[in-house]
Amino acid sequence: MKKLLLVIFIVIISTTAVLSFSCSRPGLSGTFEGTLPCADCPGIQTLITFNSDGTFYMEETYLERSVEPVITEGKWVLNGDIITCTAGDYRFEYKLISEDEIKWAPDGEEITGTDLNWSLFKK
Repeated sequence: MKKLLLVIFIVIISTTAVLSFSCSRPGLSGTFEGTLPCADCPGIQTLITFNSDGTFYMEETYLERSVEPVITEGKWVLNGDIITCTAGDYRFEYKLISEDEIKWAPDGEEITGTDLNWSLFKK
């Protein structure tokens, strides 16, 4: 009986650990911010918050423009090191560079060969 209780206890602890690990998104939940390049303005001040429930909130402010910030809310998933964000038909991707940095990655490809800053950093 004691062995059976021990086995059940070990199974419960192991299952809890596996579920906790697989459901967590280490280093991603939180707020990232920075200024991304803009074709016809000095930059886009971008703030994106990834919530642990798989939702996100993004605020984009076009610098030196008289327009309201663009707010986007939706869902995100992490597949490998690619974060895919969707809000209705709108879809965009970032690459998880480190716990403190993500980089805009159209079609899941990191932008290279430029001096422009495509990174957002953890706040």
